[in-house]
Amino acid sequence: MSQIAGIQSMQQQRGATLIVGLIMVLLMTIVGMAAIRGSSMQELMAGNLRDRNLAFQAAEAGLRQGESILSSLTPPVFDNDVSDGYTTEMDGSTQSGFWDTYTWASGSQQQDIGLLWVSQQPQFVIEEVTTSSAVVSEGGAIDFETSLKTEERTFYRVTSHGFGGTDTSEVILQSTYKK
Repeated sequence: MSQIAGIQSMQQQRGATLIVGLIMVLLMTIVGMAAIRGSSMQELMAGNLRDRNLAFQAAEAGLRQGESILSSLTPPVFDNDVSDGYTTEMDGSTQSGFWDTYTWASGSQQQDIGLLWVSQQPQFVIEEVTTSSAVVSEGGAIDFETSLKTEERTFYRVTSHGFGGTDTSEVILQSTYKK
């Protein structure tokens, strides 16, 4: 009789444990897929950050290279020819977006400074900027006589274009140098 009772109880079961188990496996699969997707996204973001940091460091090295040229005993000749990367102040070069559309290949200085892991060496342009300013003595006020005493000062604007590990990561930096 006990065998008959066991057979009858098996016939009354409907497989609820199997369905609950399958639902739990499905939920664990969804959680696992989300974790994989999140970690791959973080890996992409870390790679992009590294690439941008390389581009920033390359642009910084380009600035330093341009400034070292200016600090030499014989500065380069500045004319309106931009093909050598040394020019007088260009119209619009202080406007945002100017350097994004600038033709770096034909109008900049590029020297192999031995940077590793970058797609290409940094490029830079040096502009000679001349300004006039009033000569003011210490503690003096600006009056008519002082306004007649002006002197020209020469500043140099160094603009550098650096690349990261790929050509799609670019950084443009600028510094002002007074000699």
